[in-house]
Amino acid sequence: MAHTPFSQGGIGAGVGTAIQPGGQNEQQQHQTWDAMETYFECITTCSLDDGECVTRCVEQLREQG
Repeated sequence: MAHTPFSQGGIGAGVGTAIQPGGQNEQQQHQTWDAMETYFECITTCSLDDGECVTRCVEQLREQG
């Protein structure tokens, strides 16, 4: 079996936990993806001239991270 960056590791990798590049497991990646999706949904509601709106979106992203 060839090892890929997304394959499960050997001893110490954790039972049933796929180790991803950067040390994130699947649950952490899902949470990161959800936070980014929420951020992009937020900024699409902002006017291009509304810096305060974009700032609120960034603050929400930071709170989720």
